[in-house]
Amino acid sequence: MIEWGNRWARAIKHRQENNEAVGGFFSQIGDLYVVHHLWAYESLQSRDETRNTAWQKEGWDTNVYYTVPLVRSMESRLMIPTKSSPLQ
Repeated sequence: MIEWGNRWARAIKHRQENNEAVGGFFSQIGDLYVVHHLWAYESLQSRDETRNTAWQKEGWDTNVYYTVPLVRSMESRLMIPTKSSPLQ
């Protein structure tokens, strides 16, 4: 977890252009070291463009290269903000 966290701290700067990073959390109770990333995008097209742009930035590929082997499983979900959410 420490190795992953240190790498990710360096990598996140490549994903800040559109302020899509809402939060990153990991558990120390229950299933240990489960990481949750929350990203906000205007649309699926915006998500695709932002993710593709990250690959053009120097250093992103290196951080992915070193962090992917540390991941045991991964899943993705779409969430729709409620009417009262500041992410509207």
